[in-house]
Amino acid sequence: MSFFSFKKNTDLSLVFDIRDTFISVAATRFENDKKPEIVYIQRFSLDVEDTKDTKKYFNSLVKIIDKSIVSVRKSLSKIGNKDTIKKYHFFLSSPWSISQSKLIKFIKDKKFTIDNSFLQKIILGESNKIEKDIEYIKSGADWFLFEEKIIRSKLNGYQVEKIYQRKAQDVEVDIFVSFLSQELLLKLKTVVDVKRMKMDINSSILSSFTFLRDLYNDKNNFIYIDISSNITDFYVVRDDVVFGIISFPFGEKDIIKNISKKFKSSEDVVYSLISMKCHGKCDKSTKDKIDEYVEYGLQEWTEKFDSTITQICSESNIPKNIFVVSDSDFDKIVYNKIKKDFNISILKKFGIDTTVELIEESVVDGYLFNGNFFKNEPYVKMDVVFLNKNLNKK
Repeated sequence: MSFFSFKKNTDLSLVFDIRDTFISVAATRFENDKKPEIVYIQRFSLDVEDTKDTKKYFNSLVKIIDKSIVSVRKSLSKIGNKDTIKKYHFFLSSPWSISQSKLIKFIKDKKFTIDNSFLQKIILGESNKIEKDIEYIKSGADWFLFEEKIIRSKLNGYQVEKIYQRKAQDVEVDIFVSFLSQELLLKLKTVVDVKRMKMDINSSILSSFTFLRDLYNDKNNFIYIDISSNITDFYVVRDDVVFGIISFPFGEKDIIKNISKKFKSSEDVVYSLISMKCHGKCDKSTKDKIDEYVEYGLQEWTEKFDSTITQICSESNIPKNIFVVSDSDFDKIVYNKIKKDFNISILKKFGIDTTVELIEESVVDGYLFNGNFFKNEPYVKMDVVFLNKNLNKK
């Protein structure tokens, strides 16, 4: 008998969280005014060592998308689930998507009505400009706009929830847009049977931003740091709006590699020691050794963070709240080290009194049914919470 109970004649959605070196897939049941139910989660790793070879990297992603769909369907069948899968939700993070935010201002002599024509003009106009910039930076590759959101709007200086069909002279709109390559878009479309299923694409940035903004509605200014395997993404939120988004190609694997070279230990040994400390299985001498490892490993990461954050923030607008989400022992060790010593020198230099907070997976589980049965999957769970919020808005 399956551990989970299944209702008859219900539909499932597959939620894909596509990151730099793995994909997490969550089979989820959504119902109005109820917590979403996690039926099953499975993670799949990309089989690629050299991510600089973009063709091999992309082909590895394509293979793992196909594999994940087949595997999850088989696993659902094995646990006794007979629900029909009706929708695929894809969430993209770096390097598979690029997101940007922008403030747009309009001031006219007379009041005018804000209608669909006006909104389409300003959003599409700015989106086209951003798309051209991206194509220039990314060597002319074709990019597709898959996400466009108004994060905040003001009329005549006052923040409002809805601006449609209202009149104003002074309009401010903060927009958030995301793009993916045409090549990836085509692949995602081929895995979905459009005659029987629906699909949508979202960014992981919008998912985490929405979750954190709702969780901490009293904190309107913060930095979110996401250290992935090969990439560090972070964004800065000012006055409840995504102020800047940036990333640099240095992540967990690079930190571990630096530690391994410095202390002449294999990468497997470094990971093993970190796991031992996290689970309280080592003495004080070993703990001190691991702290030394991590402090050294973070030096280059810190330098890159320092130089990167100054590209989007000045001394006067760096937030003091920093949030980190953990899906591994490594993340927890890094979080504890940053929280304890906070050796991010640029913030020390500015004399900023920072607060670093780890978002535990159990916090996300509080918004889900059955979420706690699947460990170390906070990102795809936040995606599920994001989708459920949008469902209940309709």
